[in-house]
Amino acid sequence: MLFKLSSIVATALAAASLASASAINLEQRQAPAAACTFVVNPSGTPDPSALLFSEWNFILGRNLADHVPPATIIRNGNSTVTGPDNAGLYTVEQTIAADALTTAEAITVVTGWVGETFDGPWSGVTWTVQSVTC
Repeated sequence: MLFKLSSIVATALAAASLASASAINLEQRQAPAAACTFVVNPSGTPDPSALLFSEWNFILGRNLADHVPPATIIRNGNSTVTGPDNAGLYTVEQTIAADALTTAEAITVVTGWVGETFDGPWSGVTWTVQSVTC
């Protein structure tokens, strides 16, 4: 009886240790998010009822997902959108990360979007990326 009890305790401790080690390893593999600022130009006046932060969460997440394997977790933060400024430009601030990319790789992807256009699904405009800094 004592042998069975000690075997059960040892098995439970081993399982707990493995579960704890797995969680730590996963956290260690996740690169820190890159804080990025996008300056974007709309093709017209965005629909005033559109939630631009939500639109940019979608745009950035969807387009980052094109650069990673299927089912990769995208870990972008929430967008903050300000504008328009005197030149009609908007500024989008968001953290960017995906489990399959290092921070440097994520930065390379998003800084490569300068000059690209993205359709705004809720605002009714096409956005052109003027600059990206991370």
